[in-house]
Amino acid sequence: MRPHINPKPLASALATLLLAAILLSACNLPGKPAGPDLDTIVAQTKTAMAVNLFLTATAQPAPTEVPPATAIPTAEATPVPPSEVQPTPAPTEAATIVTPPATSLPGCVNLAKLVEETVPDLSIFGPNQEFIKTWTLRNVGTCVWNPAYSLVSIGGERMSGTSPVPIGQTVPPGNTLQIFLPQTAPANPGVFQGDWMLRSTDGVEFGLGSDAKTPFWVKIQVVQGANPTVNPTAGSPSVSRPQNLGDPSWTVGFGSDRSPFFLGTDSGMNYNIADGKLVITALKPTGDQWRVAQASFLDNFYLQTIFMPGSICNGKDGYGMLVRAPSKPDGNINSGYVFSFSCDGKYRVYRMDNGNFNNIQNWTTNPAIHPGANQTNVMGISAVGAEFQFYANNTLLYSFTDGTYSGGLYGLAIRAESAANFSVAVDEIAGWVIR
Repeated sequence: MRPHINPKPLASALATLLLAAILLSACNLPGKPAGPDLDTIVAQTKTAMAVNLFLTATAQPAPTEVPPATAIPTAEATPVPPSEVQPTPAPTEAATIVTPPATSLPGCVNLAKLVEETVPDLSIFGPNQEFIKTWTLRNVGTCVWNPAYSLVSIGGERMSGTSPVPIGQTVPPGNTLQIFLPQTAPANPGVFQGDWMLRSTDGVEFGLGSDAKTPFWVKIQVVQGANPTVNPTAGSPSVSRPQNLGDPSWTVGFGSDRSPFFLGTDSGMNYNIADGKLVITALKPTGDQWRVAQASFLDNFYLQTIFMPGSICNGKDGYGMLVRAPSKPDGNINSGYVFSFSCDGKYRVYRMDNGNFNNIQNWTTNPAIHPGANQTNVMGISAVGAEFQFYANNTLLYSFTDGTYSGGLYGLAIRAESAANFSVAVDEIAGWVIR
């Protein structure tokens, strides 16, 4: 058994992204309706580490502000035949990228401390039941944990847990990391334990204790026909049940000041918790911006988020999700699939490839999306292999096939089209792990 430590509010140092691109695209995937995508994405770029250093600085002066990319007003132009569309060249000067200092001191020490966990030892599950084990670890060493550090299984029962999986963010000394590990109980009755540690970029595994050699673990009982002692959806009655998938494998609520997303302000947006919701604000007009959740690797899943825009919501002001985003050693997450709703009742899907925009489905109206301010929209994304489905309020909007990315991190996105301080509240996120 591990010592019980009073939890503290999570101040997660998330992989923070503001993606730089000014793009006009007339590209469509094969089989999609013809017509160019003339919507422009404008954003700023910073490395995730630079943003984290800015947000977590105390007595140190704030880093130099990153100048924004030249903004091109976003407009929905009347489509013209592709043969008449002239490609717009990319700007010759990209947004400045802040170069962070060295990630760790020479001869630094890697050491973790357990702050909090879910699924207490010997929790009871039925055979093959899915659940999520969560650990909150504090970096009590002297090394900076960079996004390429990973969670690894070192023994016992993995219970379908992915290993290794990158943590996908920067965690300076003194900060905390929250790890969500999808698990599936074994098929046979008995007591099962899986041991886990972190692995540094130079291949050294470390964990708890003064010598960093003690693993953290998940230990459960599997009982035939038994009701579980841990309910992964407790306290989350607002989550709908799409596609007959049953209860979610895990949920994220915001009833306290804890969040798997880094809370705070940078030059482009703000994340904070108010009235039991995560409130995301785009501070000025720009393109899509996002932050990814900590240790949130998903491959096959149904992911659902409840969005609630505020009193101002116009035109292409929008919000959505980034999924299957590959982690990068420098924390600059600039690839993955982006799904968006706009305030005028439209949806869009595109893929980012190392900062390059690839249109999948341009802005399209659908009556299932509730337009305007002070509305509630439930966004759902199904990804199984290369097959994707996109839902609004449990209504299928769009399906497509794309095998570019088979797994990765997930995040939340926001865009302000013409006015500053566009905000959307997130009531809850739920995930179904699909095997």
